[in-house]
Amino acid sequence: MDPRKSTNLIKIEEIFNILKGEIHLDSGPQPVPHDLYQNISNLVSLLKEQNEKENLELQKENDGTTEKISKQINSNLINLVVKLTTLIFVLRCKKIFNSSKSKSKSQNIFEYSNLTDEEKYVFFGNREREQRINIILKMLFEGKSKTLEKIVSSINQNFVIIRFLDSMEQFVGVNMNKYGPYQKDDVAILPFENARSIIENNKAVEIRKVD
Repeated sequence: MDPRKSTNLIKIEEIFNILKGEIHLDSGPQPVPHDLYQNISNLVSLLKEQNEKENLELQKENDGTTEKISKQINSNLINLVVKLTTLIFVLRCKKIFNSSKSKSKSQNIFEYSNLTDEEKYVFFGNREREQRINIILKMLFEGKSKTLEKIVSSINQNFVIIRFLDSMEQFVGVNMNKYGPYQKDDVAILPFENARSIIENNKAVEIRKVD
């Protein structure tokens, strides 16, 4: 790890205090450092690197009691940081969701600037979901069946990348194209509806793009 990252690491006490403040605040998410999750990620990365070093020391030492204790402490710290951060992130996201669902304009306002970039990522995803629900309901209530049919048909144009966990015979997709046959560990781009069915039957896993 870059030694500069370890000189200004966030402390577990700081993470705990942020969680405590979030629990006590009934309104929207409280202001937090915008690099909060990056700092926490750096801390976890450092602790994991230390664990790997301890593993190497344990392989060299016959006794290695000190290294075992140190490794266990690091593992416990990682678990604690992960649990605290999960509570913070989920709680803050729930506040965002509840604010967007509220019919009261006074409760529907929260400081957008208080969100980290990670939380904005979730916020925009949730907003798109709500917009899609509203569009479908609007088309239903206005009796625009042709428009509704066009919107729904777009699901057949969505494709996902999957990796097969087992062999599979050739099949016809929802778009009437033929796919396969496939062997274990083959990677394929399939229509969402077909991929969903295969994944739910534990025949494949989705490959998500991560930069």
